[in-house]
Amino acid sequence: MPTMNIARPRRTVEWTDDRIAALTTTEVQQLRANAERLNDPDIKQRCDAELSARRKAANAKARALRADKKKPLQTGGAA
Repeated sequence: MPTMNIARPRRTVEWTDDRIAALTTTEVQQLRANAERLNDPDIKQRCDAELSARRKAANAKARALRADKKKPLQTGGAA
C-alpha cells in the first residue's frame, strides 16, 4: 500500500503588522492561539508584540487618568 504524504495547507492570508493591528484585541488573541496551535512562531510573535503594545498603551492611559483625578480643582480666580 503506497504511503500518502499529507500536505499542510499553506497560509492563505499574509499577516502583516498593520493587518494584525487592525484587529480587535479578542481577534488578536484568537489569531495568536491559532498560530500557536498551527506551530507558526512568526505570527505568534507578531501577536505577542501587538498585545504587549496594547497593554502598555492602556496602562499609560490609566496612569494619565489617575493623575488627572489627583490634580486639585482650581476654584475662583479672575474671569
